[in-house]
Amino acid sequence: MAVSIACPGHPTAKFTIHSFKLCNILKKSLQRTPLKVPAARKLNIPFKFKCKQSVGDISMHDKWVEFPHLSLAGRSLMEGIASTVETQLGSQLNPSNTPADVRSFKNADGSGEGSVNIKSGKEGSKVDFVLGSWLHCKLPFGALNIATIIGMVSHLTDTPHLLFEFIQSSPSSLVLVLDLLPRKDLVLEPEYLQWFYEDTKLDVPRQTLEKAPEAQPYVSSSLYVRSVVSPTAILFKINSELQGNESTVNSMDKVVKDTVEPVVKEVVGIWLEAISARGRSVQEDEQELLLRRDNMIKTKGVEVDLSSNMPRLFGQDVADRVVAAFRKGI
Repeated sequence: MAVSIACPGHPTAKFTIHSFKLCNILKKSLQRTPLKVPAARKLNIPFKFKCKQSVGDISMHDKWVEFPHLSLAGRSLMEGIASTVETQLGSQLNPSNTPADVRSFKNADGSGEGSVNIKSGKEGSKVDFVLGSWLHCKLPFGALNIATIIGMVSHLTDTPHLLFEFIQSSPSSLVLVLDLLPRKDLVLEPEYLQWFYEDTKLDVPRQTLEKAPEAQPYVSSSLYVRSVVSPTAILFKINSELQGNESTVNSMDKVVKDTVEPVVKEVVGIWLEAISARGRSVQEDEQELLLRRDNMIKTKGVEVDLSSNMPRLFGQDVADRVVAAFRKGI
């Protein structure tokens, strides 16, 4: 998924970011037990979001993913969401088998570092895998930080996938990408749109952020991206300078805490509720089509990354090592 960010001080220059990075997990699908179709009911999101734990509460080794280079509010948001996802889905996930040199890597000159960590779903679970990653690069226009949480759902259930990216290229601006990616064609199957998007009022968080004075809609230059995301996708540029605030970490942190965080928590809560109660079992004759669609999304993301950011930012050796880890079926 491509996101183009203008470089501060260089209005004609742009840096293209791609999400679904490194998501080509070529593993055989696990046999999972069918899910029961829940009766129609009023939406109820019973999930409590955890705050970031202190270093003394849990060791870094025990955490699924951390985001060490984000500002205080950004780190609190991302690690809180990661903790909640891991806690709520924990019984359905295997321990991480991601190699150490993929969980932590750097480029040759030390100007870039990153981490990718995956937990696959257990046999019979509703989850295919969850991915947490971060990239930190020192570039001519400043530091670039990309924090990502992806949740891919089993092809035996029709729940949408989760895509969440927090991309910051300066202390006063960021790009927010947040969506529940549809698994079916919304034109051919309007009932899917009704069940997962309209009945859950998933467009309300987007409308809320749209009204924020610091937020501007972001339109991806990639037609592929615009074809994959849902009509309720949250694609916004957030700029703390739009209201006359100084370009400081503190002003952006306030925007993240007061404006961005409530929206993100609401969307992720809807996704977790959908996994636990709204997802419906997929008939065997439909599973192949669903799996093919899912694999195309993963493969497309990797192809885009391989042709642009990973080799350029970290070198071909690091890019090959990370992608090879996925191809071994992590």
